[in-house]
Amino acid sequence: MNMTNPSLWRNRDFLIVWLGQSVSMFGTRVSYIAWIWWILEKTDSPAAVAGMGIAAAVPTLFLGPFAGACVDRWDRRRVMLVTDVLNAIILGAAAFLMFTGNLELWHAYSFAVASAIITAFHRPALQSSIPNLVKKEQLTRANSLYQISRGVSGMIGLLLGGLLVGFLGPAPTFVLDGATFALAGFSLCFVAFSSPRSGEGSDWRIVLKDTAHGFRFLASRHELLGLVLLIATINFLLAPSHVLFPIMSRDIFGTGPQGYGMLNAALAAGLLGGGFLSALLKRFRRQGLTILFCVLVIGLLMIGFGISPNIYWALVALAVMGLVVAIANVCESVIYQSHVPNELQGRVFAAAFALGDGLQPLSLALIGALLTYVSAPTVLVGSGIVLLAATAGAFLSRSLRSL
Repeated sequence: MNMTNPSLWRNRDFLIVWLGQSVSMFGTRVSYIAWIWWILEKTDSPAAVAGMGIAAAVPTLFLGPFAGACVDRWDRRRVMLVTDVLNAIILGAAAFLMFTGNLELWHAYSFAVASAIITAFHRPALQSSIPNLVKKEQLTRANSLYQISRGVSGMIGLLLGGLLVGFLGPAPTFVLDGATFALAGFSLCFVAFSSPRSGEGSDWRIVLKDTAHGFRFLASRHELLGLVLLIATINFLLAPSHVLFPIMSRDIFGTGPQGYGMLNAALAAGLLGGGFLSALLKRFRRQGLTILFCVLVIGLLMIGFGISPNIYWALVALAVMGLVVAIANVCESVIYQSHVPNELQGRVFAAAFALGDGLQPLSLALIGALLTYVSAPTVLVGSGIVLLAATAGAFLSRSLRSL
């Protein structure tokens, strides 16, 4: 790889990694619709849908920090390759059980746990590899391209997922997702990039020490810790969205799985727009302040989504929400990649993910019970109000504003 080349479009290794992972993002969005809708139709229980989210979140919370410490000691390209292949195998098994009529709810939860364990290694490996593929001044644009991929894959994948589930059933979506993971893993056979390592071996005592180091690093940087806590609040309030979206589509707007796909696609379209906007701007001078303004807008839009009189207003609210979420995500990634030594980024990213996502299982557990007493729109409006209050408090942190 030629690190002196100023153009990302001539950076062969970055383009192969980005395109390969973008393909797998597309497949994941397609199968996401299938999993959620299949569980809702099979059980007619919001709690069962929330259980799928809990199954996917808990392994990340407990295993993620240790996985990040291992990633710092392993070859990150190989980690990504192996995890992509394993995810392809999981989706192949799900498709087989669905085609034979043997898929049960416990299978879905088991697959979610297995995929979450694999993703706990893949996510920090990918995030910490970006600085090894591009120059520091290109980090904003490189992360923006990943946001564009999330937007494109979400917009097209979620719409396609809704159509496939509506007309063909969930099984074809699992086949498609498995194929995209296999293709993403295969593409990594054709790239090579450095993986600065904190040491050799993965003895459990060394891994535990490295894991603790990641948390200590965050604790010693108050501005980074403040960012993690703000992200944790956002994730806590947004985690139930995959439970609320199908309920809003089916019970409030009366649009079925196609409407569910449209809601997710609108959010993805916003992510696409935000990714393009971030790429055009190249970098933000006050990334911390930008994140705070984005979170403020997200809170307002959650309220707007909750009081939407029809699906068209909801689509507009979600599209704008996706745009500001994309900008906030780009700024967050660049902050970590710029303020953390590369050889520590695997464990620090994993620690940040664990802390930032740690409240999601509790949120998902609460939403199942909460929807027994209040409506989905009421939950959305209440969450938006809480997020506005949290953001107002975060504006008081000078260190966070100065990032």
